[in-house]
Amino acid sequence: MIIIGEKINATRKAIAAALEARDAEHIVRTAREQAEAGADYVDVNGGDARSGREVENMAWLMDVVQATTDLPVAVDSADPAAARLGLKTAKRKPILNSISLESDRLAEGLAVAGEFDCMVVGLLMSDAGTPCGVDDRMANTRTLVEGLTGAGKKVDEIIIDPCFLPVSADAASGRAIVDAIAAIRREWPEIHIAGGLSNISYGLPQRRWVNLAALAACIFAGMDTAIVNPCAEGTMSMIHAAEAVAGRDEFCMNYVTKMR
Repeated sequence: MIIIGEKINATRKAIAAALEARDAEHIVRTAREQAEAGADYVDVNGGDARSGREVENMAWLMDVVQATTDLPVAVDSADPAAARLGLKTAKRKPILNSISLESDRLAEGLAVAGEFDCMVVGLLMSDAGTPCGVDDRMANTRTLVEGLTGAGKKVDEIIIDPCFLPVSADAASGRAIVDAIAAIRREWPEIHIAGGLSNISYGLPQRRWVNLAALAACIFAGMDTAIVNPCAEGTMSMIHAAEAVAGRDEFCMNYVTKMR
C-alpha cells in the first residue's frame, strides 16, 4: 500500500497560517509526524490565489520538507509553474498530484507529466463534471491512460483517483466507487488506484468511521494507494488489517509487525 500523507496542504488553516508566517517549525513537525506514522510520500500543497505566491510557497515547502525527511514528495498543484518547480527540485522520484480531463487542465498537465520522471495522479474529472457511476469512470480512465501513456508514462506510473463522492448526498455513491475500483483493477492490473477518502464522509458526524469503512472496502476492491492523514487514530491499523483480509499480506507479517 502506498500512503501519501495529506496534511501539508494550504487548504488546512494551520498550514495556511504556517505558510503565511514562514513557520518552518510547524511544517517540519507535520512532515516528521507523517513519516513516523508510516507515510511513503509527503504531499506538498502551497495553494494561494495571489499572483506568483503559489510558486514561492512551493519553493519554500520543498526546501523545508526535503530537509526534514528522506521520503519522496507528492507535488500537489494545479499551477503548472508551481508543479514544474516542485518536480524539478524533488530529490527522489516524485508524484505529480494531479491532472484531470478538464479541457483547461489536460494539455498542460500532460506536458508537465511528460517532462519529468514522476508518477502521476489522474483525477477522473472532466468537462462533464464528476463521474458518478462505473461506466463513466471506466470511460474517463481509458481516456486518461491513453493520454498519459502517450506522454511517456508507463502504466505502473499512473495513479487513478476515481473521485470519491459523499454518501450523505447519494446512498449509491459508496457502492459505485467500490465497483469502479474493482473494474479498473481488472482492466489494468499494473495501475495504481488512490483517492481522497475523506470526501466520502462529507456532511456526516463522526466522519472517521465512514472514512475507515470506505478504506477497508476500497482496499478489498483493489485500491493500493491512499491519500490520507496517517496520523489519524486507527487509519494505519485499518490499512494493515484490510490488506491482511484482502490477501495482500503474506502470513499477515505486515499486520503483526504493526501491532507489535
